[in-house]
Amino acid sequence: MRPIEHFEVPHLALLKSAVSRVLAEHQGDASNGAGFDSDHPLMVGTDLYCHAFETNTEIPEPAEDKGDDPEVQAYLAQMHHRRVHAHITGDTALEATLAAQTARFKFGNPLWQQMFVQYYKYYWQYPWHEGRQPVYRSWSDETGGKGDLAYGTIAWRLPAKARVAIVGDIGTGTDEAAAVLLSALSFHPDAILHLGDVYFSGTEHEVQDRFVAMVRDVMQKSGQHLPFFTVPGNHEYFTGGTALLKALDSGDLVATPEQQQHASYFCLRTEDDGWQFLGLDTGYYGHYMNVAGGAAAATLEKLHLGPVQTPVHDNPHWPRKRNPYFGNGNPDLPQEDTSVPAAQVSVRSDEAEWHNDKLANFPGRAVLLSHHQLYSALDVCGVAQKTAAGATTPDPTDPNRIWVNTALWRLFGPAFGDKVAAWLWGHEHNLNIFQCNYRPANWPAGTPEMDTVFKTLPKGRCAGHSAIPVAEGEAPYAVKYPVPQEPPGITLGLTDGWYNHGFELMELNGRGNPARLRYYQVAGVDPTPRLLFEEDVH
Repeated sequence: MRPIEHFEVPHLALLKSAVSRVLAEHQGDASNGAGFDSDHPLMVGTDLYCHAFETNTEIPEPAEDKGDDPEVQAYLAQMHHRRVHAHITGDTALEATLAAQTARFKFGNPLWQQMFVQYYKYYWQYPWHEGRQPVYRSWSDETGGKGDLAYGTIAWRLPAKARVAIVGDIGTGTDEAAAVLLSALSFHPDAILHLGDVYFSGTEHEVQDRFVAMVRDVMQKSGQHLPFFTVPGNHEYFTGGTALLKALDSGDLVATPEQQQHASYFCLRTEDDGWQFLGLDTGYYGHYMNVAGGAAAATLEKLHLGPVQTPVHDNPHWPRKRNPYFGNGNPDLPQEDTSVPAAQVSVRSDEAEWHNDKLANFPGRAVLLSHHQLYSALDVCGVAQKTAAGATTPDPTDPNRIWVNTALWRLFGPAFGDKVAAWLWGHEHNLNIFQCNYRPANWPAGTPEMDTVFKTLPKGRCAGHSAIPVAEGEAPYAVKYPVPQEPPGITLGLTDGWYNHGFELMELNGRGNPARLRYYQVAGVDPTPRLLFEEDVH
């Protein structure tokens, strides 16, 4: 199996989307995962270039045209990526220069020309490139609920005694992803909940073919038709989130109209008000360029082989007076990069108000679902602990830690324990059953904020392991940050050097009774469910 490379930088994710779409059409592959896991030289070369881009490495011009050699194709990926950005900014001279540099290479040139056009189309689907906000339906304004807090709550109810399957990062359309869904469906759940991410950029092609079509095909194969609810990850927002909302509006992911999900967040409840599942949209603030704050212009400068210039023409897709990237030096343009992310991923303030209304006015227990992490043993998801002015050691009263998202904790921590029984998230393509009621060992204690805001979460679980291949050599269980597992040693198994995929099944037993949460793994494309761990959720 060849590793499937995915990138958190929108420009690179869009490039992968364009190349995979062109290859799928070229190869006549109409299967759900068309182009996603291609080992075509253009895709191999694209991955080499994307890694070089991330490490700020220049790919030299090859001395000779060696056809389908990956290094040659990596160079062509670099040149064509820069060329399309020259076209975007109206730099015809640079575009012509880059085109001339690639003319002597024959293999793949027609496909690279198609990629050029496809990337250009995808690029303009990202709203920031037109000076707009990503699409979002708020309960509080005309885009959504018009001030009705009931907006976003699913009208249909789960039975009091229900089975709910949970999958994460499954939007690949691959046989492995289908096997996970088929395995989950073998338990005849009442609904499936998804923790987000449709790869590589949440384009309409990807959402429809790698996500919706896969879900429908697997359900048809199993003889079941049940509702599938989802929150967006960061990848869906690389093209603005519009394709996901279109899929939700189509009704293709539900069995009846009353099951319709209208927004990128949701509330799903049981008939007896015993349990509710709250889906959070962390992708809205969690999808920006994975570069240091304010470095968006520098990234584009790199693509242009020189200083970024304001477009010389009024591109209908790029209103000059609203362009957030090219604001410096032009009084008609914004003077700050409005696409720079916040220090920590969070949810919109109107959405936080919506979720907290659901927590405060529901008599039963709640399970939170999101794409991004509350904490991690492997990834940075927070900000560093502060150091007081004039001091040389960290401020002991500051709860910030680079492996803990204190922004999300502040929003929902007051409901931990009393209302929130568990939180499952994805983003990392792994299963981690973290220590119950985890809090950093040296967190401040005994203050009103720590007692009322930073309450401990009964169960925090990373469950983004449903589709993206992770090799043994990637060491996903390496512990970089002190978030222990409970119990220790629970890891996914290996099949031919690759970690297994999996899903969770939560069995609800009525109001006032603990639910049973089971963790299953699936080896390769064999849909046989293998129980890994189980626990009660109170």
